[in-house]
Amino acid sequence: MLRSGLPLAIVLALGSSPNVLGQSAPRPLVPLGRIAPEWIAPHVRFLSDRLLEGRETATRGAELAARYVAAEFEALGLKPLGGGAEFLAPVPLRRSDVVKTRTSVALGTAAGARPLEYGQDFVIHADKRRDRVDLTGAVVFVGWGVTVPGGGYDDYQGVDVRGKFVAMLFGGPTSLPPDERGHYSSLAMKERNALAHGAIGIVTLFPAPGPILEDKFDQLEGYGWLDPEGAPHSLFFETGPAIRLSDRGTSRLLEIAGRSLAQVVDALANGPASFPIDATLSLQAEFTHRTTSSPNVVGVLPGTAGRLKDEYLVFSAHLDHVGVGTPVEGDSVYHGAIDNAGGTAVLLALARAFVELPRTKRSVIFLAVTGEEKGILGSDYFVHHPPVPLGAIVANVNLDNFVMIAPIQDFVAYGARYSSLEADAAQAFARLGVRASDDPLPWMTIFTRSDHYPFMRMGIPGIMLFPGRASGQRSKDGVATQRHWFENVHHTPRDRVDQGIDWGAGVRYAEANLLIGYRVANATSRPVWRGPGHLFFRDDR
Repeated sequence: MLRSGLPLAIVLALGSSPNVLGQSAPRPLVPLGRIAPEWIAPHVRFLSDRLLEGRETATRGAELAARYVAAEFEALGLKPLGGGAEFLAPVPLRRSDVVKTRTSVALGTAAGARPLEYGQDFVIHADKRRDRVDLTGAVVFVGWGVTVPGGGYDDYQGVDVRGKFVAMLFGGPTSLPPDERGHYSSLAMKERNALAHGAIGIVTLFPAPGPILEDKFDQLEGYGWLDPEGAPHSLFFETGPAIRLSDRGTSRLLEIAGRSLAQVVDALANGPASFPIDATLSLQAEFTHRTTSSPNVVGVLPGTAGRLKDEYLVFSAHLDHVGVGTPVEGDSVYHGAIDNAGGTAVLLALARAFVELPRTKRSVIFLAVTGEEKGILGSDYFVHHPPVPLGAIVANVNLDNFVMIAPIQDFVAYGARYSSLEADAAQAFARLGVRASDDPLPWMTIFTRSDHYPFMRMGIPGIMLFPGRASGQRSKDGVATQRHWFENVHHTPRDRVDQGIDWGAGVRYAEANLLIGYRVANATSRPVWRGPGHLFFRDDR
């Protein structure tokens, strides 16, 4: 681990050989940048301090964090976008909540109605567009609820779900590669798929106790961004309510069909295994709505070269976390030091490095977004309401939740394999003496869970780095290190600045992103997609 106070000088020797995937290399430059732990650690300490109360979207803590970053942008000499003097770009939001005392779910069988208990058997994702719903229909189990166009996989094959509720497992088929699995099994895609097949409602089965399920979804849901007509939008459940069954609720539904959860999971290991359930489901629910806003923070470093200065590389990181919640070990503030004060701190370090280095040909946007924890809202709003022409954005480099608790030996480059950014990343890794790694946590489908994903769905190449399989602590390899962190620290009050952050790993992470971004911002040609395979995740809203 690098000691505090010891700056690390890095030399970016950008050669003139052509990119193997067709992207022209930049002119020969040897800029010198200095990224040190002191460029990162103080920002993490402030943004994760308990005084910011966990930076919950649309709260005072989130506003303080945004104003802090805006002040840093101004001090660095970045320029606001849009011709004004303001770095804050408000995102209009609708907050929707379930009126739990006026919400009920019951299963109807030949033996009579079986009411389910809110918070023990089920929770509800609020409908963002209606005040109340009253629905009754038959239930069909549709496996994972996944359809892959072109015949690759279809849980709906041979079943009729028109006018019915569809019940599905959380997650997706392991036969799909991790990125594709993450996309097609995302909550948003499952919703759209169910509605396209004529379903009236969605029931997702989770193997978790009701109170844990309620706590986790209370952290993550409730918001949509508003378009100019006042309609809410979200990558997650844009149009309607969704029921989530806990382990107990799942058992009660499946026992009507004479099956256990283990049996249906085993059956799905061999392919789609859908079946009707001899029951009806009745849902009555009421919702409240209120309009609010929370700011993105946007600054730009103008480019220098002719037409290229009118093209943009975007570095992004999310400012928000999940606020104040259930206490753990006496602490109720969810500090979000790594997720994502760390990413925001590296965004500021990169802005400082770009300001001090020779100015790039392309302009560089530094974007700190709100609402990522509420459904990737700030970045989705940005790409639908960009302050520059969307076609002028050549790439997104996203900085999120980098688990900097162990020395970095290798990186996963989420999203890079779909474009020439993979070659840019490979060159950066070679310069730093680290390796490329495959995904250490494929079951988590991280590819679809952060702010590069909306950019890529709009046709903009994107990349997000993460520690690889070899980047572990002394007692654990990278897989075990990161798995332990996600299971015990992620989205808990334990994600504090005193958890044992390896600032040297943070510096290495910043260096890698700097090398990638500086190359892209100077290249004559913009990043290019690799073949048609990327089209699977293009935005279809």
